[in-house]
Amino acid sequence: MRQVVSPGFIDIQLSGAYGVDFSNGPGLNIEDILLVARRLLANGVTSFCPTMVSSSRETYRQVIPLENASATILGMHLEEPFFALSKCGAHDSKHIVAPSKGMKSVREAYGFDASSDDADDDEHPLEEVDIITMAPELDGASEAMRSLTKHQYSDNKHSIVISCGHTEASYEDGIKALSNGANLLTHLFNAMNPFHHRHRGLVGLLSSELKLARLGLNQPYYSMIVDGIHVHKSAVSMAYKSHPHGCVLVTDAMAGMGLGDGKHSLGDMSVFIEGDRATILGTDTLAVLFLDTCIRRFKQFTDCSIGEALLCATLHPAMVLKRHIAGREDILTVGAVDGAPIGVLQVGAASDLVLLNDDFEVLGTWVRGKKAVEQLPKQN
Repeated sequence: MRQVVSPGFIDIQLSGAYGVDFSNGPGLNIEDILLVARRLLANGVTSFCPTMVSSSRETYRQVIPLENASATILGMHLEEPFFALSKCGAHDSKHIVAPSKGMKSVREAYGFDASSDDADDDEHPLEEVDIITMAPELDGASEAMRSLTKHQYSDNKHSIVISCGHTEASYEDGIKALSNGANLLTHLFNAMNPFHHRHRGLVGLLSSELKLARLGLNQPYYSMIVDGIHVHKSAVSMAYKSHPHGCVLVTDAMAGMGLGDGKHSLGDMSVFIEGDRATILGTDTLAVLFLDTCIRRFKQFTDCSIGEALLCATLHPAMVLKRHIAGREDILTVGAVDGAPIGVLQVGAASDLVLLNDDFEVLGTWVRGKKAVEQLPKQN
């Protein structure tokens, strides 16, 4: 049977796994984060962005400084309180706010000193953050986006990626967001207005390459939860064929991933898992599938090649974070070697590798050239 070597998988939206909730400020510790980082290796994930759902200011203050706990952990994804109230999904609406005061609102929302509205403040806490999801139509969002994307945090030239999500944004709002520095759409189709033949919404940006080029803008990347539940396979295929080079596969998984059926937690809420489906009373389905399973389903839904499917979980997420090129000293939070690129197989890149068979089953995982010490049984 043929075997395939791939760069290690990169998940830029993971809210938790194995009973660990990344939004659980008082209860989260380094050992919990390392547990997730270690066990994800069995499913080929060598790098990930811990993702915080909407939580209290005190929770953000407690968790953000903990982020630098493992070499496999990238910057955090704050899927955070700047949402349209009608698009909260599983997030707790009591924490939702608008960034009406620009950077002051951003600092205030995360529980840090809001006395300055300057993103250049040396004490700014967001140097540990890679991605912030924001509804671009909200009051103050344009100012906040410009401030966050223009600034480079700390000496490693790290800037924040702005992703549009949990939003009622129109197509025009999307173009404005791109002009203000946004370059990603959070879990396409979910928690946003659907594509309509008269009202394109953010989904319409995927087929607007020529118009955006005339405006001096690039098409955005877009993440998708390809578990066969969050997005219909026909919609997955349509999106990919419209903009294949921007597709990024994410799990958006919560703490119950890897625990099986039963009652689990997401932030302050109870979640019920049965099979591939996780639900909170009164909301749609949450995600609990591992990234290697999502890759297998993506290939099936789109009929793309093995290489094309792997790009959506390796190179493309690395490109979103600008980690596919050399020079990022924080490429992995601990133990990085000269800012080595990830998501690629080339001389000088980080030796994060996954060995797969023809069925996309993980046979082995290597991190910085060393085979994972703990290869736990894979779960689907």
